[in-house]
This record gives sequence, C-alpha cells and structure tokens, in this order.
Amino acid sequence: MKKCDATTSLVPCPAGNVQVALMNRISDDQLTTQQFAEELAQATYDRDFNSNPWMWAEMFVQHHELVPEGDMIKLNQLDSAKFVARLPLVACLVKECKPNGLGDMQLTIKDPSGTMKASLNRKVLQDPQIGPHIGVGCVLLLNLVPVFGTFGTTHYLNIVVRNVVKVFAADVYPLTKQLLEETSKPDIRQATTEEETTAEIMRELVHPAHRASTSTTPQIN
Repeated sequence: MKKCDATTSLVPCPAGNVQVALMNRISDDQLTTQQFAEELAQATYDRDFNSNPWMWAEMFVQHHELVPEGDMIKLNQLDSAKFVARLPLVACLVKECKPNGLGDMQLTIKDPSGTMKASLNRKVLQDPQIGPHIGVGCVLLLNLVPVFGTFGTTHYLNIVVRNVVKVFAADVYPLTKQLLEETSKPDIRQATTEEETTAEIMRELVHPAHRASTSTTPQIN
C-alpha cells in the first residue's frame, strides 16, 4: 500500500476518523476518507491475523482439536461477549497494555469480530509461565473467561490465572510442524453449575437499561 503498511494502526471509534482524515491529507495519492479508511483497516487486519502468534494459535487449536474439527471459526467471538456471562473458549490479540497502578493491567484485545477491553489480574502477570509473555502483539487463548458489563453497552473480560490456557508471545518462533507436535494438549474446563450461577448473578447486577439488546429490530436514535 502506498499510504499505510503493516506497522500502521487505526485508532478505534471517532478518533479513528480524525486519524484517517489527517493521514490521507498528507498522502501523495489521496483517496476519499472512506476508501483510505478501508485500505488502512485491511492492512491492520492482515498484519494482526497473519502474525506468528495468531498463526500459532490457529494451528494449536486445530492440532489439539480444542473445538470441533479444529476450526477457529467455532471458537467464541468477542462480539458475542455482550450476550453471555462467560466465553467458553476464545482467542484474542493484545493491542494495548496499561498498568492500572494497583498491580493489575488493563488490556485492549482484538479478534476478527471486533475489539474490547479486558482486566488482567496481577497474579497472571506474576505467574512465571504466563507473565513474561504478556505484551502488545501476543495472543491469549482463554477458557471460561467472565464477561462484566458497566454502564451503557461497555463490556469487558475479567482475566485471572485459571482462564489462561496458552499465551503465544509477540516474538514467538515461526511455526513449524515439529514445534507444534512438541506442545501438550491443554485441559479445557467446562463450567460447573456453581460457576454458571455466579456468573449469571454478576451479570444480573447490571441495570436492565444498561444491558445489551438482543433485538434484531433497527433502533431509531
């Protein structure tokens, strides 16, 4: 691409519109803002989901048949988080990490369906098998991760140690068949009745006016 490449990222939400307009304005070959945004978004998508960590995640899921037929499409998607109390199995790319000053970390995570926020417990960072690999560009494979809702339509994942199945570091070695076969199949937990009940109770604490609608009827603003 002439105007952006795999190192360029698009800021989410309205700020991204301003970013696109400014970048397009200084380009030698200007397109409409919409065309430029589409090209930039495609370049970012290609970079994220053709990266070594994401390729590792895909082949790890397939090799160990963690979902039916090992198909990544059959993993849970982040955009379904607003409808459920927890995600049974999801893979996500870390786009941003910010310490919160209390030992925990706030993340921006992404999968092909969209972007959302997550809270990463300090014990995850302290775990010697997990913490050193957490960073921008890594891919997290998560199991039974709770979804919490705040005001409006904002939802986020609450990640603790038992939710982390595998971390593929941003600088992971390129995937080979030998390296893949050396990995062990992880235990994928199924939610207990107690866990499901607790998750539903926490979800019900969100005021009905703040819950995401499941209606397919277009809303008029």
